Amino acid sequence: MVRALRWGRSEYETAADIEMEMSGLSSLGVACICSGAEHPVLDGVEILIVTSKMRVDKDLLESTPSLRLVITTTSGFDHIDLVTAKRLGVYVCRSPLARRDAVVESTIAMATTLIRAQGELHRLSSAGSWGRDTLPTQSIRLIRGSIVGIVGMGVIGRAAKATWEALGASVVWCDPEVDGGASFDEVMAASDIVSLHCSLSESSEGLIDSRSLSLMKPGAILINTARGGCVDLAALLRADHLGGFGLDVFPIEPPQDLAAIALTRNTVITPHSAGFHVGLGACVAAEVVESVRCWLSNEPLPHPL
Repeated sequence: MVRALRWGRSEYETAADIEMEMSGLSSLGVACICSGAEHPVLDGVEILIVTSKMRVDKDLLESTPSLRLVITTTSGFDHIDLVTAKRLGVYVCRSPLARRDAVVESTIAMATTLIRAQGELHRLSSAGSWGRDTLPTQSIRLIRGSIVGIVGMGVIGRAAKATWEALGASVVWCDPEVDGGASFDEVMAASDIVSLHCSLSESSEGLIDSRSLSLMKPGAILINTARGGCVDLAALLRADHLGGFGLDVFPIEPPQDLAAIALTRNTVITPHSAGFHVGLGACVAAEVVESVRCWLSNEPLPHPL
């Protein structure tokens, strides 16, 4: 029987979610145990299922010769040493579908709140001010006719593109791994709204910095539901020409100056929650089981890395 280890459990995952995952794996002939230990026992483990808080580094991979497949329960994968995994012949895949629609909806909710100035109008109301007379000064815009720039054309980026276009926006995009897009600088300069859907890597860390922010139009909006390390937060807070920003992720979570960031004019701040929805744990379980089924059947993995 194939041996698997589920290393780590996210806050949103219930006991029933984990039981669903274990039952699904068992039906495939996989014996899986769960561990939250810092250094789990991996002897004989062929499949390792991990959350984003567990680092699958060079030492772990090299010290586990039995390992053949690593599955992350997340869309992001910066916690896994892909170079070493490839060298050792270990397959790696991720689970982006469980969060895809929630992230797209959160992105659009953030952007809509900002371009419609709903946050600012709500704050005026909270202070007892009927802000209707401020409407001409709020630069309130429509999605229809706006130019939306998407950085990263993976599973979530593609879904975001289709949704924005259905709402009447024009979409420009860039992704060094996908042919047919514009350049990064062109996307930054052309867009009324820039939305990040890229993974965190050496090439994307600090991608949104003073230089790239300076390319953005006055009044443009930046949304980051990808990875906090993609944005130089200090540079973003200095970018006074922007019309606002929405952040779901931060380089360090939670950020020490959370309240001050949230009080910046025309911002939406959420606690790394863009991918959450009721039933997320069950969706993750189903996606993990499907990835294992494909691997055991020698079918292509759904979302390989």
